[in-house]
Amino acid sequence: MKKMFYALLAVSIVFTACKEEDEEIVTPPAAPSIVGVWTPTSAEIDHSQTLTVEGNVVESGDTTYTMTPTSEEWEFENAEFTSDGQMISDGDTNSYTQSGTVLTITEDGETETHTCTITSTTLTVIMSNSEEEVIDYMGQEGIISTNYNMTLNCTRQ
Repeated sequence: MKKMFYALLAVSIVFTACKEEDEEIVTPPAAPSIVGVWTPTSAEIDHSQTLTVEGNVVESGDTTYTMTPTSEEWEFENAEFTSDGQMISDGDTNSYTQSGTVLTITEDGETETHTCTITSTTLTVIMSNSEEEVIDYMGQEGIISTNYNMTLNCTRQ
């Protein structure tokens, strides 16, 4: 019995003397910041419009195209996002907030919310707008539904 007691005591000492390995604490990398100057490189446009009268589609059309800085209709300028919440572009200064994939820009008291993706070198902003307008179509009530989506791709300066 004494031998068993000493054996258990020895085993317990061995186990208590073994120290658990310290777990390495891994800190996730910081998310890339929107702060900086961004140059637009392309804009992908998707625009559709539908005229509905009494529940029937009378006319519809859509178009999808890509613009680049060499396109005639290109009008995008560099945008600078500052650390104090200011967005400066084409001589105008507006306020912005960015949290995760949500970019909110306030211009002239009006707020727009967009989806954005940021890496260390790229910024992609998706702007969407949908509207419905009631019109008179040949003496009947018609509804024009318009959907507009633009994906603006930028690179960091």
